[in-house]
Amino acid sequence: MSVDVRTREEPKRVLQQMEVHSKWVDHFRGKENEPFYDLAFDFIARQFGPPDTADPVIDAGCGSGTKSLHLARRGYRVIGLDISESILEEARKAATQAGLASQIELRRADLTNTDLPTQSARRVICWGVLMHVPAIDKAVAELARIVAPGGTLVISEGNRRSLQSVGLRTLKRLLGRQRGEFVDTPAGLEHWEQTSSGRFMTRQADIPWLIREFQRHGLRLERRQAGQFSEIFMLLPWKFARQLVHAFNNTWFRVMPWGGPAYGNLLVFRRPPSL
Repeated sequence: MSVDVRTREEPKRVLQQMEVHSKWVDHFRGKENEPFYDLAFDFIARQFGPPDTADPVIDAGCGSGTKSLHLARRGYRVIGLDISESILEEARKAATQAGLASQIELRRADLTNTDLPTQSARRVICWGVLMHVPAIDKAVAELARIVAPGGTLVISEGNRRSLQSVGLRTLKRLLGRQRGEFVDTPAGLEHWEQTSSGRFMTRQADIPWLIREFQRHGLRLERRQAGQFSEIFMLLPWKFARQLVHAFNNTWFRVMPWGGPAYGNLLVFRRPPSL
């Protein structure tokens, strides 16, 4: 099934509304998720190296500021970019409440055209953002463009070939409960659905395609690491069951961080130093 050009512009408009961001905060920013984020951002800090106030981290698609706050708590100065001015206001409030406003600068920017100087950023993170960008090829090119020689880019995306993705797709197909439209593309499987703010898209990435695309723009894959093994906790109404999923996710991350079967994947890229 194809999606026309006008429809492909709608996710950008939806992302500028608060509805979708509020949903993400409810699903992913609760206390039950915090132990995983602490593990993940400790890992990311090791990839970035020691903080340097003259060398800020670019948080591309910062949303409500959760990722920026995790980085600031670890001593980094952060420049958060997002297309939504309303969600940037929420991020500013969160930074102020956390006492970290002096470490976090927030700017409105489109991920496909950030206006940052070429090869100017030594540390960049883009967590769960590319999955909502129809023009993913442009976003990949832009992220790669801003990474400096010797710089590090960390990407977090959902994996279409994970056990969760394959299992849920099969189950929904058998039960006839698939909703919305699915579009299979080289970059991954796109799920288009209608929200009160407009048509919205979430992509389960083809991780090998994503790796090749960044490599095509001059970055080298350093590591592929599991994120959360499963996000099925969002579907579970029982606290004890959710806690079991979170405990498994955290154990997998620490002990057996293979990204292949996991839904969440963290990809660490580096641009080779200039000779």
